[in-house]
Amino acid sequence: MKERVLVIDDESLIRISLEAGLSDLGYEVKTAETIAAGLGLVERMRPNVVLLDNRLGSDVGTDYIEAIHRLDEDIRIIMVTAYGTVAQAVEAIRRGAYDFVQKPFDLDELHLTIRRSLDELKKDRSLKAVKGKQRELIGVSPATETIRSQIGLLAKNDNVDLLIRGETGTGKEVVVNSIHYSSARQAGPMVKINCSAIPESLLEAELFGYEKGAFTGALKTKKGLFELADGGTVFLDEIGEMPLAMQAKLLTFLEDRCFKRVGGLADIPVDVRVVAATNRRLEDEIVKGTFREDLFYRLNVMQIFIPPLRERVEDIPVLAEYYLRHFNRKFSKEIASIDPAYLEEMRRYYWKGNVRELRNVLEREVLFCEGTRLRGAPLESPGGGPAVIGGLKDLAKGPIDLEAETAAFQRAYIRRALALSGGNSTAAAELLGISRFTLKRRLEDESVQN
Repeated sequence: MKERVLVIDDESLIRISLEAGLSDLGYEVKTAETIAAGLGLVERMRPNVVLLDNRLGSDVGTDYIEAIHRLDEDIRIIMVTAYGTVAQAVEAIRRGAYDFVQKPFDLDELHLTIRRSLDELKKDRSLKAVKGKQRELIGVSPATETIRSQIGLLAKNDNVDLLIRGETGTGKEVVVNSIHYSSARQAGPMVKINCSAIPESLLEAELFGYEKGAFTGALKTKKGLFELADGGTVFLDEIGEMPLAMQAKLLTFLEDRCFKRVGGLADIPVDVRVVAATNRRLEDEIVKGTFREDLFYRLNVMQIFIPPLRERVEDIPVLAEYYLRHFNRKFSKEIASIDPAYLEEMRRYYWKGNVRELRNVLEREVLFCEGTRLRGAPLESPGGGPAVIGGLKDLAKGPIDLEAETAAFQRAYIRRALALSGGNSTAAAELLGISRFTLKRRLEDESVQN
C-alpha cells in the first residue's frame, strides 16, 4: 500500500514538481493551493505526511499545525519555506511539526526526511498498540514440531489469514507472537483484541475508531485498533464471543481490507494480517446460529490446532525445566533440578488449565522452595482430590458425547503409556494391560500414532 503525502503550497511550480517527483518515488501524492483546500484533503485523504508551506498568501502555515493534528494526530508535518530562520524552525517544532526544510531543497534530501518521519510514525504506532512479547514455543512432542513447521510456513506467507483453535491456556497467543515476529511484519505492531472483554456497545469504536462528534463524548477523532495495526498483525482472541452484528462488519473488512470509522464517510485502507483464536467449536456455534458460517470460512483459510497439554505429555518435562529457569531468575533462586518423582506426578496430572496452569504451579513452587531441588506439593484437582489422568465433565451443565469422551480418555492413556515407555509399543501395551496387537489396532483406529 502506498504511503500518502499531501503538499500544501501556493506556488504552482513547487506543487507540480513535488507531485511528479514524489509519485516517481512511490508515494500517493495530492496537492492543495490554500490552507482551506488542504484541510479538506486532510479529512478525505488521511495523509501520512503533510508538506506545509509556511507562507500561504495571508496565512501562516505554523498557525495550522494544531488544526491538522486535531484531524489526525499521527500525521507528520514537514514545514517548507523560502524565508526560514532558526526561531521559525524552533516555533514550528514546538507546535508539533516533525521537521523544517528550506527552499530551494533537494528532492533526495526531502525524500530522506519523509522516510525518517514515516519510520518514526511506525515506531510510535508500535508503542501505542497492545504489543505482545515475543515468546518461545516450547516442546518436543510431534504436535509441537508440527506447529513449528506451520509457523515457518505462515511466516513466509504473511498475507494469509489464520484461525487458531485449542483449549484455554494451550498457548494460542504464543503461536501468534511466533508467527508475527518471524514474518516480514515483525517491525509493525502486534495488536491483541479480546472480543469477550469489550462490551458490545464499544466494540465497533475500539476496532474501527470514531470521528469527532460521532456520539456523545467523542471530543476528538480516535483511531481504532485495526488502523493502529497497519503494517502488522491483528490478533482477535475469543472470536467465538464476538456479537453477530460485529461479525458482519468484520467479514466486510476481511473482504475489502478497508473500513469507515464510526461517524465517518471516508474508506480507510489498511494492510494487516488477521489471526483469530477460539477455544470453542465454531461448527457447533454455526448450528446454534451464534456464529456466521461465511465468516468461519473466511477466517479458516489456514488453521492451527493446539492439542491440550495432557495429549502431548512429552512437552511437560521441557516446559517444567523452562519455567524452572525462568522463575529462578525472577525470584533469584538457585534450584538446580526437579525431583523425578514430582516430575512424574506432573506427567500424570490432567492439566485442565494446560500450559498456563503448569506455569502458575511452577511459579508458586519455585517461590516457596528452600532447597536446590524442587519437590513440590502434591498436585490436586480443582475439587481438592488427587491428581488424575483424566477429568469428568459436569453432566449437570448439559449432555455430552459419551463416545467422543471415552475415545479422548483412551487416547490420553495411550499417549501417556507411549511417552513413559519411550515409544516402545510392547512396554506401553504392558502398562495398559493389553496385547501389543491390541495397542497397534487402537493406534490405527484412533489415529494417535506417536
